Amino acid sequence: MDPSQTLQSPQAKSIIGPALKIGALSGAAGFVTGSVAGVIRNSPPLLFGLGSGIQWFGLGTTYWGTRSFIFQAWDTGKGLTKSDKASASAIAGGVAGSGVGLLTRGPRNAIPGAIMFSLFGFLGQTATNYYDKTDMPVSNEPQMNFWQRFASLKWMPVTVLKDGEYEDMLRERQLKLEAEIALVDERIEALKSQHAKTSASETTSS
Repeated sequence: MDPSQTLQSPQAKSIIGPALKIGALSGAAGFVTGSVAGVIRNSPPLLFGLGSGIQWFGLGTTYWGTRSFIFQAWDTGKGLTKSDKASASAIAGGVAGSGVGLLTRGPRNAIPGAIMFSLFGFLGQTATNYYDKTDMPVSNEPQMNFWQRFASLKWMPVTVLKDGEYEDMLRERQLKLEAEIALVDERIEALKSQHAKTSASETTSS
């Protein structure tokens, strides 16, 4: 496939566009931070700002692009779990950290950059997952209160019954009680019949 066609595909556009936006924001933040650092060190703030901005632009673009690519590659149509997102973010952080460290500071900084930014990516995504409720399963069942959750534990001797289950249980008990009453009635009728026969035989003998 022609590389130009690949870059113009919807999948590539969905990765490159957002990655460049994140890179631009990261670069702007890096430029401001580098300029302030240059003023504090009594060095040319413009040079420090440009150097820091270029590095952070590369980090932001590479990180977001790699992360988005992994998301698309791992998504089978059912969405990604929070664990998948954390792993993808850690991998993307390692790629971005090692690549920018290698290009800007030499081979010695590739491995430390990969480790550091992998950790940053993992922790950042983990914190995001903690507050993100969008991929939680939606349930139409009413939420259980504290005591219902406590009683629903496997090791508890009691269980929580829903309204329908409680009605079924009462209906079963009612049927058993009616069956027992019917048996008692049959026994009473049998005893009455036996008593009537006994009385009749005594009357006849007398």
